[in-house]
Order: sequence, then structure tokens, then C-alpha cells
Amino acid sequence: LEPSVNLAYVAHTHAVDVVENSPDVNGGNLHSWSNKGKWRPVTYTSDHKYAHLMWSKPSEISNYKGAGYEISMGYGHNVRKIMTIDPNATVDGWKRSSGHNAVMIQQGAFSTMQIKVMGAGVYKGYACVWFGEELDTYPAPA
Repeated sequence: LEPSVNLAYVAHTHAVDVVENSPDVNGGNLHSWSNKGKWRPVTYTSDHKYAHLMWSKPSEISNYKGAGYEISMGYGHNVRKIMTIDPNATVDGWKRSSGHNAVMIQQGAFSTMQIKVMGAGVYKGYACVWFGEELDTYPAPA
């Protein structure tokens, strides 16, 4: 996979939002976005009803034009501001999770996708990686 400056921007932006604004505490999960930024808020639920609002975040807040697919891991909202997530433990956790691993190795629902780029973001007690099918030839976000 090639690095994407735009997806890294989305990942970092989302990591900061999750840690500082806890958009996941009102019935959503770690793919949720708060109403405290220049983006459309999303309460992402386990039934994936609002997946399209997460997939569109790269084109909404960066110059990347394709859809984005996120995997994430973080501490609970009450400690994520004071904890530091361990990158090795995070990747190991993603590998052990069938849903996260399917995104990383393009299996299951992701088997027909041709993931070409990725961008990672880590902030205090939260980490996420965004994946995309389009090469990132777009300008870096301002």
C-alpha cells in the first residue's frame, strides 16, 4: 500500500475528534464524528446504518476524492485523554479482530476492493487507519 497524505489527515483529524469530543458516548461507536468540526456529524451504530457518512469523510474534509474505510481502536472515553495507545498492541488487536483484519487484508466484504492507499492517525488513547481504493494524487489539505 502507498501512503496517503489526505487519508493521514482524515485519520489524525478523527483521532483528535474522538479523544477531545467523545462522539461515541451517545449510542455510537469509534467511527462516530462529533458536531464540533467542519464536517457532518455521524453517530455510527453497530448496524452500519450510517456507513456512507463515514465512507464519505475523506472527500468531505480533505482533497481525497474517493471513499475511505476506517479501522480504529481506543480506550474508553473516560481515560483516552490521559492514556497513550500502544501501536504494536493496536495492530495485534486489529489482526485478531475478524472485521478489522478483513479490511486490512481485503477479505470478506472487502474482497472485491482494490485498496491502494492508507493513512494512519494516533492521538493519545486512540488510533485509526483509513484505507482507499484511489491513489492519492491530490494536493495535501491546507
